[in-house]
Amino acid sequence: MGNVSIDLSLKNIWQSWFDFRKGKRATKELHIFQYYLEKNLFELFQNLNNGLYRHGKYEKFIVCDNKRREISVAEIRDRVVHRLIYNYLEEIYDKTFIYDAWSCRKGKGLLGAIERISGFLKACSHTHTHTHTHGAISKRKAQNSKLVDLEMRY
Repeated sequence: MGNVSIDLSLKNIWQSWFDFRKGKRATKELHIFQYYLEKNLFELFQNLNNGLYRHGKYEKFIVCDNKRREISVAEIRDRVVHRLIYNYLEEIYDKTFIYDAWSCRKGKGLLGAIERISGFLKACSHTHTHTHTHGAISKRKAQNSKLVDLEMRY
């Protein structure tokens, strides 16, 4: 894997900010951070490069949807650092994964995995009937009736 250190450049911190920001809903904390965005990101850049950065505290709250859960959320500046680290690690480790690892990877996902397994199943169906192949896989590997139903539709 090599011995490559993390890029703590201002450009990379800005990219981590944009990556973090995607898909986030507007909150009061986010508005305040954005109001002082340049100052906040430059200060983060300085703290990271001078060895002064320390992770802040987590805000905790309770969510009751199907069950009661305690959620812990880091401050926005810390979440930008989390994204910086994620981007760094993804670049290193993604190329070490096998091709057919589909979860949480750029350009991959559930739909791609379904299409890939469907291709394998269609290739198998030359020697077996379509229903027989799906049924055999479903009975051996899946205990989930929704998955069995999904397989039978292909």
